[in-house]
Amino acid sequence: MLSLVVQTLLLSFGIVLSYEINTYNPDYGVYIGDLSSPETDIAGQVFIVNATTLQIFNLTFTPTQQDLYFWLDDKESPTKDGIKAHTYEYGITPLGPFSEENDRVVVHVPEKHRIDEFKSFSIYSFKSDKNFGSLVLPENVKIPKSVALNSEFTGKRYKLRSGPLYVIDRRTIKVYGFTFEGNKAPKTYFYVGRGASVSYSSGVKVAIRGKDEKEISEISENYRGGKDIILELPENYDIFHIDWISVYCYKYRVNFGSVLVPTDDTLANLPPYVPSFKKNSDEKPMTRGVLKGSAERRNFTFQLGDIEHIKNYNGNLRSPKYVWHVNSVMSPDLYLVRNVTYNFNVEGGREKIIPDFYNPLYIGDDDEGGYLELSQNEVEKVTVYSPEPVESQTGPLCIWIQNKDKAANEPDAYLDCDGWPEDVHSFAFTPNETTPSVLYYNSGNNFNMGGRIFIVDELPEDIADSAEVPYNREKWHTLALSRQRADRVNGGKATLAAAFMIILTIALA
Repeated sequence: MLSLVVQTLLLSFGIVLSYEINTYNPDYGVYIGDLSSPETDIAGQVFIVNATTLQIFNLTFTPTQQDLYFWLDDKESPTKDGIKAHTYEYGITPLGPFSEENDRVVVHVPEKHRIDEFKSFSIYSFKSDKNFGSLVLPENVKIPKSVALNSEFTGKRYKLRSGPLYVIDRRTIKVYGFTFEGNKAPKTYFYVGRGASVSYSSGVKVAIRGKDEKEISEISENYRGGKDIILELPENYDIFHIDWISVYCYKYRVNFGSVLVPTDDTLANLPPYVPSFKKNSDEKPMTRGVLKGSAERRNFTFQLGDIEHIKNYNGNLRSPKYVWHVNSVMSPDLYLVRNVTYNFNVEGGREKIIPDFYNPLYIGDDDEGGYLELSQNEVEKVTVYSPEPVESQTGPLCIWIQNKDKAANEPDAYLDCDGWPEDVHSFAFTPNETTPSVLYYNSGNNFNMGGRIFIVDELPEDIADSAEVPYNREKWHTLALSRQRADRVNGGKATLAAAFMIILTIALA
């Protein structure tokens, strides 16, 4: 069999390797077929990693329309009754291009589902009910499985104990209920290696996930047994190439306790190792503001805001062009008191012809929004707590626009609106004893625009309110005012008034 390095190089150069359907490959998983379509250039080799994860190699994919998704269906061809599968890059939002730097695309099955519930995997548009590339899952599909070992850590020093070890995949091991006085033990590490017994010369240090991101540090915490830890083997090691796992004193070369790796076929069909996505420090989502529903604040006004000036607004998820600004604060966390009625004023646009400017506001238990863009299967899993139908909660359009070339006496942003104050649409929201403690406000038409709503019995005193920006809600701007601002505000963009006048002119032509 080709080595992993050679196979990876071939895949990176787009050289297709031949695999037999429904066979296990320890490096990639169980091969279930190639994505293909006679009408598109979409292609890719698809492997099952475990019961809830797929990975695609050699993916050829150039999005040709706005609503393409990875799709799972219990029919051999995709239908509107199927469900979306999501990726790290896009979540459940429509697919875009994937970086050529990644040798694979990892696809996750939604919660409470398993791959073997479905018969097909595809790239699909449920709006147009069109299949852009699919494969049929083999009958009696084989699924790689993680394995629990019978062995546990135990030792006479520093209260070393653990529950069973669980081999998640070839390079990832979970240790249940780890107990160890690491704060007292001298220079101790998790250590793995080859040979009949634990030795300093044949081992290597092992990282703890979430703790050793940059370099492997010694076990310095006092573990009391209530915490599970996950070990990640070094890049050139896997479970098939080690004989033991040890809690090892590096300073005095003492094995405090170890577990032997099975040599039989116990680990024969483990899931392959899939590299995790490492976030850079600048990929962290922005810090959100806070607005508390106090006695002085019973009204919340929802308008749009351009986020081109915000880097990594949503971290790893695709950011929208606009997000909700609430009482002038960008997508804040809201704290609302049970059995108190609040008014939500909606100014996110009602023009369906321009998707960015059509934003029905709704409150639900789904954090990513886009209710009107969800499949029927997904809609059934969402509970809406604001008045329905969702599409009726729209109002005129107001947008906070960054004043990039502002003069010294001008604000950082100004509000541009296309309607009169009396046009604003409002609805009431009264959380009660049965309302979940965390909800989300979002756009019904666009994803990832909103924020969290915390439902509380009393407003927290240790969390400060964000400052609201005073503003006067302007009427529809004239074309003359738009032209005055076009050269010096927002990178030369025309204001909304000009944009709408151009669109109206085209529509009437």
